[in-house]
Amino acid sequence: MPIHVFVDETKSKGLLMAAARCPADDVAVNRKALRSLLLPGQERLHFNNENPTRRKKILDTIAGFRMLVDIYQADRATAANRSRCLQAIVRDNAEVAERLVIERDEPNVDSDGRALRAASSQFDCRNLRWDLLAPKADPLLWVPDGVAWAWMRGGDWRRRVAAYCEERAL
Repeated sequence: MPIHVFVDETKSKGLLMAAARCPADDVAVNRKALRSLLLPGQERLHFNNENPTRRKKILDTIAGFRMLVDIYQADRATAANRSRCLQAIVRDNAEVAERLVIERDEPNVDSDGRALRAASSQFDCRNLRWDLLAPKADPLLWVPDGVAWAWMRGGDWRRRVAAYCEERAL
């Protein structure tokens, strides 16, 4: 079954990119479930802005999805390491992904595009579409945001997401 991959990062302790793999058939229902968690006036979910009770509720919702999240880490948040992470994400999803959605990071738009074009060519991904989107443009970008946040926080937060996460090599 084809999948869609949604990617976000945290730069709080080096660079961590989370790539959430969602079966294509589940995309619409998962988006709807995430939108239902928005509070009045909220355009998106963002873990830095949520209180602990809301974070738990959001992570509980995500845990109910049929999604797996790959974790890619580098010691430092450099452009080269970001490109390495994107290359690894394309490599690991080349055979099954039909769409790759990455949260748009304005300072990195050009270099992300170059890295994605190079990786798509290297891994022969003729059918892989990729987009760099603002976080409010697709609710499924909120999944890697929450998982990356929880993974970096460690302790009970990491335990909440560990069952559906896997650390991957760059």
